[in-house]
Amino acid sequence: MTVSALRWFKIALVIQIVLLAYWLAIEVVDLFPWNDIASRPESYNLRRAIAFNALQLLAYTAIFAFGVRVLAFVSVAGYAGYLAFQLWSWWKPYFLGADPTWVKFYMENFSRTLKVLPVHGANLPPDGQHLALQALTLLALFVTAMAAARMQHL
Repeated sequence: MTVSALRWFKIALVIQIVLLAYWLAIEVVDLFPWNDIASRPESYNLRRAIAFNALQLLAYTAIFAFGVRVLAFVSVAGYAGYLAFQLWSWWKPYFLGADPTWVKFYMENFSRTLKVLPVHGANLPPDGQHLALQALTLLALFVTAMAAARMQHL
């Protein structure tokens, strides 16, 4: 790898690790009003959430860490999919209005968390913790793509 490629590679790895650490922190550490762990229903399955999210993010980081261009682009695709899921889950209900199931879920889990954007009827905004998660995911996607583009062809 060239010096520039190595620099992007290191930056991407750090951002990916920060993203994973942030996700774990908002999931397991009570940071009220940033998150509201106390309001989680008894049926909430932390192990399943970790298995789905943390292991997914860890896998993207591990795949990228091999330093192989093709694998790095697989990681880029993974982060793009993760971001797309976040945007679809949070911004569709905000712009188009939430269905009753989402309203109930939102009120049970996020009604007391910090909001930056206004609520308009059934148009429920992403809370601060999810805006930060989306921003970090976008940053991870960008720096990972930049690093992957600068890796040598095999």
